[in-house]
Amino acid sequence: MSLLSAIRNKAASLTLFDPVAAEPRPTRDEIFQQTFRLPPSAQLEASIAIEFSIDASSIYFPGKLLLSQSFLVFDALDPGTCSFVMPLVAMKRVERLASKSYLFALYIETMHDLKFNLQFVGLRGQIEDFCARLKANLRANMSKMRLLKDFLPTLYSEYMFSEHRAQLPAAKRDPIPVPAGGLGQLFKYPGDARKLRDKSKLRLWGEYMRDHGRNLTIIRLPNFQKLVRVGLPNVLRGEIWELTSGSMYLRLSNPNVYESLQKEFAGRTSLAIEEIEKDLNRSLPEYPAYQSDEGIERLRRVLTMYSWRNEQVGYCQAMNIVVAALLIYMSEEQAFWCLCMLCDHLVPGYYSQTMYGTLLDQKVFEALVEKTMPILWDHLVKSDVQLSVVSLPWFLSLYINSMPLTFAFRILDVFFLEGPKVLFQVGLAILRINGEELLDVADDGAFISILKDYFLHLDDSAHPTAENEKLREVTRFQELMVVAFREFSVITDDIIHEQRRKHKNNVLDGIESFAKRTQLRNLHKTGHLAPQELANVYDRFFQALQSARLGFGPLKTLMDYSTFQIFMHGIAEWAVEPHDFLQRLFHRWDMDLRGGLSLQDVASGLGAIKEEDIMSSMAYFFELYDEDGDGKVDREGILQLSEGLLYITRNLSPRPATAAADGSALSSPTASNSLQSSISLSDSIPVTPLDYLSSISAFIQRAFEYATPDDANDPASMIAPLIDAPQPSTTTVKHNAALDPTHPLHITLATFRMVVLADEALERFFAHDFAASIKLTPAKGMGREKGSLRELFDSLVTDSMRMAGEFRRRIDEMEKQAREQQAREDAAVRAAQNNRDDDDDDDDDVGGAVGDKDRDVLEGLDIAVGGMRSGPSSSRVPAPVNS
Repeated sequence: MSLLSAIRNKAASLTLFDPVAAEPRPTRDEIFQQTFRLPPSAQLEASIAIEFSIDASSIYFPGKLLLSQSFLVFDALDPGTCSFVMPLVAMKRVERLASKSYLFALYIETMHDLKFNLQFVGLRGQIEDFCARLKANLRANMSKMRLLKDFLPTLYSEYMFSEHRAQLPAAKRDPIPVPAGGLGQLFKYPGDARKLRDKSKLRLWGEYMRDHGRNLTIIRLPNFQKLVRVGLPNVLRGEIWELTSGSMYLRLSNPNVYESLQKEFAGRTSLAIEEIEKDLNRSLPEYPAYQSDEGIERLRRVLTMYSWRNEQVGYCQAMNIVVAALLIYMSEEQAFWCLCMLCDHLVPGYYSQTMYGTLLDQKVFEALVEKTMPILWDHLVKSDVQLSVVSLPWFLSLYINSMPLTFAFRILDVFFLEGPKVLFQVGLAILRINGEELLDVADDGAFISILKDYFLHLDDSAHPTAENEKLREVTRFQELMVVAFREFSVITDDIIHEQRRKHKNNVLDGIESFAKRTQLRNLHKTGHLAPQELANVYDRFFQALQSARLGFGPLKTLMDYSTFQIFMHGIAEWAVEPHDFLQRLFHRWDMDLRGGLSLQDVASGLGAIKEEDIMSSMAYFFELYDEDGDGKVDREGILQLSEGLLYITRNLSPRPATAAADGSALSSPTASNSLQSSISLSDSIPVTPLDYLSSISAFIQRAFEYATPDDANDPASMIAPLIDAPQPSTTTVKHNAALDPTHPLHITLATFRMVVLADEALERFFAHDFAASIKLTPAKGMGREKGSLRELFDSLVTDSMRMAGEFRRRIDEMEKQAREQQAREDAAVRAAQNNRDDDDDDDDDVGGAVGDKDRDVLEGLDIAVGGMRSGPSSSRVPAPVNS
């Protein structure tokens, strides 16, 4: 590819730097993947309208059926009523169904014996095309069915419903091995299982899975969401997280990748691994597993493998907290793929070098607080209380580090199902419930204290004085869930996306401005480059280096040679095509021999060129061609040096001389002190490329004339006195002798300077024109910093830093209290084990009928709703309004 083509392609990609440039719309395949949490390999091939019904059911769900290479997806027209995402390998039988009411119908039976019907609605041609594609994809996936042999045994629901297990009496089920799961299998799950009604929830899930499929074949009906919202049973939590987040499909599509990464990167180290090691012992230290080698090793392996798989992200703050939570309920491989789904799809940008996703959502959250609770927002602004002091760690740790684990996991249950909007709904609900007290705070300390106390008492009754016993049993956490998902149900995905688009450019501008100022402060050896010139170098460096916004995190930090050509073309009028001189300049600036230039390398190199000192400039140019550093340039080097001068000067614009009014020679003070020049330049006569051509021709002649033979023993012969401007030699024989390769010769720096200073055009070139040919002007589309944007990001970063200290102290206190609470819970569990009733006879008995006592779990939300409507109101903080 030519240089001009490379420049043209790069210029086309740089439109992303324009703040008003339209954000590229996601493709149809990207929307398909994001909506249904499918792997990147899932490409939408066809879609058609159908009516779906489970076999033997009279209820039909109209909706759309979508087909990819490996998945069949159904989404009902009425959101939330019915949907499924089913791998084609999970289908055991597909056949045409005779139907009097529909033109075409299919009967499908899954590997879990779930049977359902698809009644097609549309034109015959569309239906036949869809079915032909489905048939072809089913055949293509037959070879992948063997993957299920290793995949299904990793799922706890398969163990629960295994035939050989169901045939055994309850007393003999324990010896059967269970799938490798999370650390909770070894170190117990957080919380009191009896108090959390864990067995009732498990029986409810068993009933649902018997009727509507499980894991890869499950059908999501309204009761599915309700079962998730009341809290998942411990033994199924990891699997349901994996299912609802979409990481189950990612793991199915990438068999043995986690093990391969472990083998490939065994024993290797990186900067990310060093950071991981620092945080391992800070990861949920209140949970016993992370005080043992087993827990720490699992955490280390998952974080390390992710850092190798996604080297652009590597490892980021708070990632250890999230993975530590996942590993309590998931195996290493499950947690690894769940982390991939989190970072790449659910909360993109949260765990990145710039944390742009978290910072963006802070602006969105503040906007929602201002819209839904204007009185509280106005008070916080007037009191100079920074909301991000508490909300940033909420979002970054997904609430895991902000409240007791049993409650944080309940929020994660819903988060994996419904997506990032849950983080906003819960955050708004926390402020709504505590609104009365928060209206009285006057500083950040009081703000933190109120919310800290609230989190420590989430298990208390929300209505301790109520006459209704069931109402008194409603906890403050249940109240929080109701407020979040009922009162703030108006906070939808569309509103979140709209607010993100609105604030995105401002946040990215702020991140880029902050990163720019930080890097510029750390630059050294930049010569006499002005601050604005350095800022322009920074902009042009990263503009040439990457096409994406810097706020997303730098994709590259080193500039290769091809990119260096593009960079130089933007600042030097002579760098219009590749040349040996550019290569020499590149290698000269690559001081660490990395094959690429950092911002520091470029700034130092430009600082040396822009130094308008004639002696330094001549020495710099000479050293580019002194390849072995012995202070000599040989015959070939002289010719290449001359070509370099021609390359630069032939594209220089004519420049008028700027001699002093007294007619003194054009030279720097340094040059005038070291050498008296007898050459004066006229103010009115510019130096043209033709003048330079003539001077360079004379330079070649004089360089060879005064060159020193390599075999000369007389030191005096190396110095030729310059009494007057040397005249061109008239002896042709002498010229030919100098060019004779059998007689090696060289010039030294002293000779080079002598020859240059004998020509007024070349003297001017090294004294001024070479440095002036580098124009460090603002890059197109850059230089748009505004004070308000700078203040925006400064506020975010300052608040975050200040928050870190406050929040760490608060967490330390909470950890101590949590350990005491865990000790009390363990004691209660041991006492309960001595007095177990029939509800706990079997660890995971899903065969028993679901009784009224079990269904009370599902009624908890309705009771809480009634309590909210009859309980104390927070009239000073308005209820949310639809934005």
